[in-house]
Amino acid sequence: MRSLKFAVVGILALVMAACRTTPVENVSSQPFPADAAKLSMAQIEETIIKAAGGREWIVTRKGEGELIATYSPRNHTAKVEIDFDQTAFSITYADSTNLNYDGTSIHYNYNRWVNNLRQDILRDVSAQATLAN
Repeated sequence: MRSLKFAVVGILALVMAACRTTPVENVSSQPFPADAAKLSMAQIEETIIKAAGGREWIVTRKGEGELIATYSPRNHTAKVEIDFDQTAFSITYADSTNLNYDGTSIHYNYNRWVNNLRQDILRDVSAQATLAN
């Protein structure tokens, strides 16, 4: 009987861990390094696409300064909109599948994925701007 209680508690703990959610954290007007202003919009777009591709995000162009990026690990899908100009960029939640999105909260891994994308974009745009000197 005691081992049954431990098994039930263990299963409940696993279910709760798998369902953890946290508030969605969008990236709003994240400034590029100052020297990124010398890059063209096309160069910045290409650099963002390469940075996202490095983490297996699939990127499509929506318009000038607007990209849609989709990340699909295992049976999850996260879709974000990346808006940018020569001074800053934003990453905003667009859609998801199997991430328990309820309008304000989402699976805890989502924010980690977006933060990794943010850091990769900053690193690669900075590197590209340095090469353009």
